[in-house]
Amino acid sequence: MFFILVLILIAAIGFVNRYLLKKTNGQIWQLPLLDKTAKVLPYSIVPFLILWGLGSLSNLQWLKISGATLTGIILIINLMLLLTLPFSFGTHLLSRIFKPEPQKSPLKLKKSRRMFLKSAAAAAPVFAIGSAGEGFASSFSETRFPQIEMPFKNLPDDLDGIRILHLSDLHLGYYFGLDHLENTLQNAEKYDPDLIAVTGDIADDLGLMTDAMKLIDQLKTPYNKYVIVGNHEHFRGINEAIRRINAGPVPLLFNQNDTFTIGGTKLTIAGVDDPVRMRADITGFLDNAVDIAFNGAAQADFRLLLSHRPRALDVAEKYNIDLTLSGHTHGGQVGFAGRSLWEIINENGYLWGSYQKGNSQLYTSAGMGHWFPFRLNCPLEAPVITLKKA
Repeated sequence: MFFILVLILIAAIGFVNRYLLKKTNGQIWQLPLLDKTAKVLPYSIVPFLILWGLGSLSNLQWLKISGATLTGIILIINLMLLLTLPFSFGTHLLSRIFKPEPQKSPLKLKKSRRMFLKSAAAAAPVFAIGSAGEGFASSFSETRFPQIEMPFKNLPDDLDGIRILHLSDLHLGYYFGLDHLENTLQNAEKYDPDLIAVTGDIADDLGLMTDAMKLIDQLKTPYNKYVIVGNHEHFRGINEAIRRINAGPVPLLFNQNDTFTIGGTKLTIAGVDDPVRMRADITGFLDNAVDIAFNGAAQADFRLLLSHRPRALDVAEKYNIDLTLSGHTHGGQVGFAGRSLWEIINENGYLWGSYQKGNSQLYTSAGMGHWFPFRLNCPLEAPVITLKKA
């Protein structure tokens, strides 16, 4: 059913694109090669979907990734073209307004305006395809390791300089395999993390889950590693996801906590379940989950929360949580000046980067994977969070 829906979606977008682009760029579309390419584009998805399906059925990772990647390319091209159509169609209408009337002598100003508008309408699809290519290529770039210093008042001396490797939204299965995780962990070794936090959406192919936990455990750290689930673990079957995580060596915090000592300082780390719901108000769910997670926790000098959803910051101060690490958003996969572009319309979404509410702080990772292969100015990341005394 999933593959049928993808096929219908891309076919519909492809046909709409061809019709509207032909209307707005008539002369260009008279070229036989371009017109034939546009006709074939919606159908070209079929063999790639077949590859993806065969890879899923046969459990051949290379075949699955190849099919999913090629499907993603066609979908991105069609979507980017579709996004430019309002601009192209608007400039097309304006060019008709500035069209010289045949009974009058042509006005140079009107002609120049019309030529400019027609050129703009034609350039928009070219820009869209270029952006699609850049966004697709960036989505497979090597994971970077931003060094994030987070200052805290009254931070115990034992915790000053502690480094946390934050892994989130790996989405192993469709576009990334275990080799992507292994390469990231090898590159992370030089940053000497003290502990590792994995904040959900680990694998879209649950068959990779246990091996992923084993790989993460191979990166030696002075202190423990911890993992929580995200909404994609629920989508794939939460009970099976938990079973496969627990079959590995990395402890799962499912509305649970653990307290350990660094020097003479106690640090409590807790992890919460994901609400699964995408648009409903999840504050009540997170409030209850955090309450359960810290229930019975030992008295500690520093409290760290792992929550797949960054909205946990809204309840964090209530539970004296110093730092929350989250993911889920992928940074909106489109960034500007180190922030998510979508914060323009969702300023309280905590989409990417550092945030503070009261005395509680949050870092939302843009993630080191995705389920849709497109990123612009929002690269894959595995941030290294360093605790610092303010």
